[in-house]
Amino acid sequence: MTSSWTAENNLWRGQVKTCTSVKDDLYKVGIHRSLNGVPVPYTESELDFVVVYIMPKKTWYVLPVREVVGQTYLRFRGPGANHIRDPYAYYREAWHLLRESDGLTFG
Repeated sequence: MTSSWTAENNLWRGQVKTCTSVKDDLYKVGIHRSLNGVPVPYTESELDFVVVYIMPKKTWYVLPVREVVGQTYLRFRGPGANHIRDPYAYYREAWHLLRESDGLTFG
């Protein structure tokens, strides 16, 4: 089920995903919907954001849909991982993206 959020006159469509287990210092999170038990990646027409909560690290990631299109799983490192080893570090606690008029303004 897709959730919706409102921020400053914007309505965002999103999915909230969570992860509790780690393997080789990586948290694998399913970023997909299922069709007859088969993982199906999200498309830009379905979502604006995916919000991921890494429960053991109490850490949130706010990812624009363009970061997840075509993928069914993403791997995250918890806080303390350097940016080179964590391609999603920029999106850690990136709640500001939900306040931007288009949700995609950086800086």
